[in-house]
Amino acid sequence: MMTRIQLLFFLLGAFALLPVAVADDDEWELEDEDLDFPGDDDDDDKEDEEEDDDPNIKREGDEGDDVEDWSFEGEEVKKEEEKVEEKKVGRELKPEPKRYGNSGNWYEVTSECADCPTLLGQEFGIEDSDVMRQFFDFVEIASDRKSGKFVYPSIGENRPMGVSDKSKRLIMWMYVIDTGSRLTDTYATLWDLRVKADGGLLYGRKYEVQAWTDDAYADLEDGYKADQKFISSSKLLSYTDLAPVKDLTVDNSRFQVGESARLNFVGYFAFVRSDVDEDAISGEQQKLREDAEKEAKRQRDQKEFYAKGTALLDDKEYEDALSAFLKSQDLGMNSLDLNYNLGFTYYMLKDYEKAKDFYRLVLDADPRDTDVRYNLARIFEKEKDWDSAIREYQAILKFDPDDSGTRERLQLLKQAREMIQ
Repeated sequence: MMTRIQLLFFLLGAFALLPVAVADDDEWELEDEDLDFPGDDDDDDKEDEEEDDDPNIKREGDEGDDVEDWSFEGEEVKKEEEKVEEKKVGRELKPEPKRYGNSGNWYEVTSECADCPTLLGQEFGIEDSDVMRQFFDFVEIASDRKSGKFVYPSIGENRPMGVSDKSKRLIMWMYVIDTGSRLTDTYATLWDLRVKADGGLLYGRKYEVQAWTDDAYADLEDGYKADQKFISSSKLLSYTDLAPVKDLTVDNSRFQVGESARLNFVGYFAFVRSDVDEDAISGEQQKLREDAEKEAKRQRDQKEFYAKGTALLDDKEYEDALSAFLKSQDLGMNSLDLNYNLGFTYYMLKDYEKAKDFYRLVLDADPRDTDVRYNLARIFEKEKDWDSAIREYQAILKFDPDDSGTRERLQLLKQAREMIQ
């Protein structure tokens, strides 16, 4: 049986193993917590870690210990507070300033279809706004809409960019700046964008300008940058208005803009504002679908009225043919064939002024159309405008010298004019 003295030493030894409580902050501090003691078992450490991770563990007191319930309840709230604090300590997210008439920065996202000029069928990788702000590159457009900057949170840098605001059209450009040796010929990037979806989406064409001469670049201490004297901002902007550039596709993407420079069409891209309403994009797409259906119906109706007009013309039903042709024109048809048929129909209805108007539209597009010139000459004859008629016959012979019928007609007309004079 244990004596009183032995019992006293046993209890003192047991209490010596307990953690020391700090009453001031109600937190536990373990002395020498990072030390490794000889004979520690790895498996025991693993079990201790698993137990410490559970904030609701209750340990029953050891035999001879007066503590019956040693609880860590309430530690869960403390850990949640620590997580919130860690988030605040991470990247500080500043409030987004007013940009382009509304709040929010603009994040570049690729479109699902690299060669689609509209939003139809498009899907964009629009992330949660806080995630976008924290991890993704974005554009800030100045309030005067004449300048901007590309912000790169990942590398902690800002790059200047140009902005040209043309109402619903926005053109942005950025000259290349890079570190290290020059490994690419990329000289500048261009975006030709349209404002859409309640102003929360910029969508349009993206270009890269390439230059392969040292004159296009200037050396930096740790890299290089585009020399803007090689291609000025105004010249970069002018490229977007060139017809061949507007016609570029992903399959036919290059256009030479200088002896040692060219422009590449990269594809269709979008910039979305972090607070963009995705319903606004869906609404824009729905409107495009409705417009596409209306356009398809309009083109079908055009063709139907034109076909009806040609059939009536063959049947010499000139009044009804004219009505059908005009209806086709009202629906937007504009072709050489339609103008020719309108000119001929007015000619047969003896409305010579309107007939001449439509015939001239054909000749503006195709001066070599001898059928139109012959009909014009006949109209001038009926109006006794001999000089104009002779000029038309002469023009026909210039394009077709072997037209013997026109040559005979011209000779007769010249003789008739001499007799009258």
